[in-house]
Amino acid sequence: MPDTPPPDDYRQRQRTNLIAVAIVAALVIGSVVLLVVLQHGIKQESCFAANHRSCDPIEERQ
Repeated sequence: MPDTPPPDDYRQRQRTNLIAVAIVAALVIGSVVLLVVLQHGIKQESCFAANHRSCDPIEERQ
């Protein structure tokens, strides 16, 4: 008799897929946050390199 493959454990596979999706989502969110922080740093560096004194945006109170 040929060997039959073991039955799929649906719950275990679902848990594994959920963990994989959570890890991918965390990596995507972390990458976006990192890009935003780096973009802000590049703007600050460009401002300082242009020899401006006040490079932080001024918030207006209404």
